[in-house]
Amino acid sequence: MNKEWDDGFIEALMVSLQDERVIEKIQAIAEAGSYSQLGEHKELLKEKENEIAKLQQELASKKAEISEYQITIHHLNEKMESYYNELQKRRADYREAEELYEAVQQLSETTKSSLKGIFKGGSVQEFIVCGVQYENISSLWDFIKNEIMEGREQERETLLALFLYFFQEYSKTYDTPLYKIQEVKMNEVFREDLYIRALNSKISGNIMEVLLPGYISINGKTIKKSVVRI
Repeated sequence: MNKEWDDGFIEALMVSLQDERVIEKIQAIAEAGSYSQLGEHKELLKEKENEIAKLQQELASKKAEISEYQITIHHLNEKMESYYNELQKRRADYREAEELYEAVQQLSETTKSSLKGIFKGGSVQEFIVCGVQYENISSLWDFIKNEIMEGREQERETLLALFLYFFQEYSKTYDTPLYKIQEVKMNEVFREDLYIRALNSKISGNIMEVLLPGYISINGKTIKKSVVRI
């Protein structure tokens, strides 16, 4: 009985599946399922696209931040390098001042006594403070000139180094230096209006040696004439 009923059901089902209306209904159901799945896929795709767009935005923002940090780091590195170079320069200047201070201690007692009015105190710091004052630089130049004119040139090299160092350091205290070293050319014809003839020189002729450079003001006025040997 069951077998006959099953066979009849199958036969009826086969007939129904051949009915156009049934076929259309099945197709509609299938298509509806496909559209539903497609819609879900589209929605999921849109979500992912939004996520990607958001991540790309965040990435662009992070890249901009990184770029700003890199610029900041570059500027900081430049400042650090500038500070380091300035520190090294100051150390070099201070080291040179220390060496000159030590050299002054090796001068004769007579010379050191004469310089006491210019360089007061007993430390490198006081030595520098006194040395960069214009009045002391001018007095030092006058002292060296007198030594040369009296024929005492044994310590001229140390005294000259002392003058040139503090003259340069004094000039650094101004954006535009007030004075500059007088330019003297070798074999230039000696002129009394520009230079001072040193001891043991010819009456006239060409300059053979600059014993002590003079200096001029920024407007070209001669402040101290260079002491030269003819």
